Amino acid sequence: MAGEEQRASERILVRRDIELVRGSDTLRGATENLSLGGALVRIAAEPPLRAGERLGVSFTLPGLQEPVRAEADVRWVNDVDRGLAGIQFLTGFRAKETWALNQLINRLKTERGG
Repeated sequence: MAGEEQRASERILVRRDIELVRGSDTLRGATENLSLGGALVRIAAEPPLRAGERLGVSFTLPGLQEPVRAEADVRWVNDVDRGLAGIQFLTGFRAKETWALNQLINRLKTERGG
């Protein structure tokens, strides 16, 4: 997978609803995996997402009342399945958002025996 060797944060398989904001359009999709640094997202977009594109990102996490919001860059788009893209978060999460995401990742790792 493109960029995997450059990843600083471990990703965990997890499906979360996600919204991506591109200009004035809000695109709805889901994560395939997630980490503190980014996500693999499945999103139906017309035109498809492009590598290098800047997006607003919003998703919910257990334990938080408000959605996590960040800016992200599209790092790559799958050549065959144009609805599958890797995004990198650009803005840092607040402490409680980082805590909630770490809690989710650790819980899922434990449940899956990893």
